Amino acid sequence: MISNLAVLGLLWAPALAAIPALSGYHVVWSDDFNGDHYAGIDHSKWVQIDRSNNPNGEVETYTSGTNNVHLSGDGQLYIVPTKSNGKWYSGRIESATAQVCDEGGAMIFQSELWIPDFTGNPAKFAGLWPAFWAKGNNYRSSGVPWPRCGEWDIFEVTDKMSNQNQGTLHFQDANGNHNGAFNGRVTYQGGQYHTWAFKVDRRNSDWTQQSLTWYLDGNQFYRVTGSQIGAYQQWVQLAQSTYYMILNVAVGGGYPGNPTDSTVSGYDASMRVRYVAIYKTN
Repeated sequence: MISNLAVLGLLWAPALAAIPALSGYHVVWSDDFNGDHYAGIDHSKWVQIDRSNNPNGEVETYTSGTNNVHLSGDGQLYIVPTKSNGKWYSGRIESATAQVCDEGGAMIFQSELWIPDFTGNPAKFAGLWPAFWAKGNNYRSSGVPWPRCGEWDIFEVTDKMSNQNQGTLHFQDANGNHNGAFNGRVTYQGGQYHTWAFKVDRRNSDWTQQSLTWYLDGNQFYRVTGSQIGAYQQWVQLAQSTYYMILNVAVGGGYPGNPTDSTVSGYDASMRVRYVAIYKTN
């Protein structure tokens, strides 16, 4: 698995590249973001969020047009936070599809993306919070609240994290409390494209030996097993339930802190995505 992921960078042409193949897997859903410059996303594949009331206390308004979410014209998606008249605007898209790892199989959520180098001048990026993550589909299908719905944080960074990504699980424990204690960090180079992947592996019939694994450019940097979670009900929600994909750039809130007058907006603050794909074993 890791060796397959490791070669992904070699498969990319400068633009308009195909979704990479992974040996032993097939693509069940993907987007290569090919299209005209400044065109909107494919709304058969994505739901573009339009709202200003965000549960984390964020200060941005997510918009439904192309000012904050659009195609680059060379095979990329741009999510662009902007500031206008003292107010912040940004983009958040959620996959229309939701997928579950089949019993006896494995599934991968994967993306190649770029964000600025947060290490050079952290004050420039104060309050910015780009992320590639997934949420349990019962949150939107039947109103199951967070954190009981489950959440996979595959990639997220703030100026406080500098050049480190933190992969995290969020779920509700047996006592009804939020558990966000399972997390692992990895150092990466900002201002470059990297492939981030999250694998659910149910190929072992013993749920305690099933696993959730995070990868950076094909290298595993964090792994959680059913035995570590320790409770079957929680493992069902984390590894055996349906999830949908999210890409966004949040601004402000309790976790990253609020932007300052020095925080950059526009393309210098954008998240750029070359592709996303969901794979399952053959």
